[in-house]
Amino acid sequence: MKKVLILDLDGVLITTPPWKPDTVHEDGYSDFNDECVSNLNTLLTITDFEIWLSSTRRLRKTLKEFNQIFKNRNIEKEISGFLPDYPTCTNRKEEVLNFIVNYNIDDYLILDDDKSLNGLKTEVKRNLVATELTIGFNHEKLQEAKAKLK
Repeated sequence: MKKVLILDLDGVLITTPPWKPDTVHEDGYSDFNDECVSNLNTLLTITDFEIWLSSTRRLRKTLKEFNQIFKNRNIEKEISGFLPDYPTCTNRKEEVLNFIVNYNIDDYLILDDDKSLNGLKTEVKRNLVATELTIGFNHEKLQEAKAKLK
C-alpha cells in the first residue's frame, strides 16, 4: 500500500463555524475552503498518497459521490476508500487506531481536527497534523505536513 492520507473534512477542508450553516456548492454539497483545497493539492504533489476519508460525513455518501464532490472542488486525486464504520468505537481516535492496525498501515499521515486524536500514542501522533475547526488545512499546517513527510 502507498502512503495513506487519513483525511477528515470538517475542520480540514470545510471551515464553516458551527454556529453558521454551511455555504453550499452548486452541486448541493458543502463548499470547501479554497485555500485549504489548494494546500491539499500541494501536499498531494509531494507524495503519492492513497486518500482514506475518516469524516463522519463518509456515512452519508458513496465513494463515487465523494469522488465527484472532490472533482467539483478541483481536488486533484480521488479518494481510495473510507475508514470502516466500527460500531464499537466511541471516538475518532479509536476509529483511526483500528484502521491502522486492521489494515496493517505503517506509512501514513492524518489530517484532522478531532480532539480525541490528541490522546494517540506518541508513535501514531507523530503522523498527525491537527487542524483547527474554523482555520483548516492552512499554509502553516501544510508546512507541518511537509516536515512530517521528511
